[in-house]
Amino acid sequence: MKRISFAENNDIKEFVISSTKNWFFIIAFAPFLLVWLAVELFFSIIILANLKAISSLSIWFLGWTAIGLFFIKTWLWEVFCKTILSIQNNKLIIKKKFDFISSSKYISLTGITDLMILNKDIESTKYFTRPNYLFSTNTKSIIFNDGSSKITAVDWINQEDAELIIKILSESIEVARSHKNQSS
Repeated sequence: MKRISFAENNDIKEFVISSTKNWFFIIAFAPFLLVWLAVELFFSIIILANLKAISSLSIWFLGWTAIGLFFIKTWLWEVFCKTILSIQNNKLIIKKKFDFISSSKYISLTGITDLMILNKDIESTKYFTRPNYLFSTNTKSIIFNDGSSKITAVDWINQEDAELIIKILSESIEVARSHKNQSS
C-alpha cells in the first residue's frame, strides 16, 4: 500500500501522507481502550450518583481520563490520521487530519529557508540511543525554517518520498520568490 499520494489541480498541489500503521499497537491497545471506557463510564456514574465522592475520586479520575485521552489520540493517529501538505496561493498548509489536538499551520513559501531531509536512522540523546533503521526504512523527516522557528513538515517517510516532497516544495518556493520579485 502506497502511503503518499500527490495531486495537482490548477494552482493547488497536495500531498496526502497516511500514518504508518503499527498493527501490534492498534490491536493491543483496542482492548485497553474498551476497558478504559468502561471504567470511565462506571466512575462517572458513581461520581454523579454520590456527589460527596467527588473530592476523593477527582484526582484519580482526572489522571485516568488524561491517560486515556492520550492513548485514544495515539490510537486514532495510528488507525485514521493523515498529514496533508497543500501548496496554494504561495502558502504551505500543513494539516493533521483527524488529530484533534493539533491545528493547521500556514507558512508563506517565500519565508521558508533551509529546506532539508533530516535523517533519523539513529536518534541519540543524553539518556539513550535508538537505532530506528532496525525497524523501518521510514526514518526521514522534512524540516525547514520559517524565519522564527524550525518546523517539521512530515515525519517518518522513506528517502524516495522525502526527495519527491523536497523537489516539489523547492520548485514551489522558487516560483513564489520569482512572483514576489516581479511584483516588487
